[in-house]
Amino acid sequence: MKKLILFSVLFLSQAIFAQYPVWSNSFDTPSSLQGWTFHDLNGNGNGWVQGQNIYHNGSTLAYGTSGVLRHSINLVPSGNATGFGTENDWIISPEIDLTNAGGNITLAGYIGRQRSTHTSVGRDIYIFVSTPQKPVPELSDFQQLATAAQNAGGATHKFIASTTLPADLTQFAESLVDISAFAGQKIYIGLWSNRIVSAPINSQNINIDEMAIFSSVLKTNDVKTVKNLTKIMENPVTNSLQLQLNPGLKENTTTVTVYNLAGQKVVMTKYSKNINVTALSTGAYIAEVSDGKTTERLKFIKK
Repeated sequence: MKKLILFSVLFLSQAIFAQYPVWSNSFDTPSSLQGWTFHDLNGNGNGWVQGQNIYHNGSTLAYGTSGVLRHSINLVPSGNATGFGTENDWIISPEIDLTNAGGNITLAGYIGRQRSTHTSVGRDIYIFVSTPQKPVPELSDFQQLATAAQNAGGATHKFIASTTLPADLTQFAESLVDISAFAGQKIYIGLWSNRIVSAPINSQNINIDEMAIFSSVLKTNDVKTVKNLTKIMENPVTNSLQLQLNPGLKENTTTVTVYNLAGQKVVMTKYSKNINVTALSTGAYIAEVSDGKTTERLKFIKK
């Protein structure tokens, strides 16, 4: 499991504890960025990539072991990109469906610096709301959002880790963003790697270990209309999470993801009737069962 440092324990307890995971991306493998779009607007070959985190080990830049979404002037630890002063790169997420999410909605980012001299690390976040008139945004839509944000004095939503960055550069700080205003909507998230003097928080050299969205309210009307839901056969659970799958779910495409109540993903596997959870600590968990079209969330206790 990834090593996460909480940016604000108080905010975490208020914003995420007892919330439900709606969406997440761990950036562990290249396939994690399927559906994301990339734009290298200054054409220098540098941009947002999935890969191992980069950090300075005291004498040189080195690769870490965490899979991250990374932007850096360093194409590899031993090289630099030209045209850094005019860096102008975007990465835009696929659609994120918040139509069943309500209440307090929190976007969490786990971010890390690449050098000890980076005392302030973060990125502005731009959010496009899908509409019937324009369900899928173009790059120009995000550029307009960025321009409007600059004219208004800065982006409304930001990942920021500036006061509690871990000394160990292979660790990550948690930054939480309130996006409750987007409840019930479908959104896209854009990150822009720009170089604006007035926004020093926007460090070019950044590792994003994970992004996730949590909601305090989930609307499950679509699930309730199904007569036979997935059932947990034994609860509390000892060593095996035994599931009787809802017949409406496709068994061969169904995955089971288990989250603890801090919203951290602790198990992810293909569906089976018996899922080994021996390694889980005693406590409450949420099992998310999904075939990509229908998603159910079930609470269970691990003894």
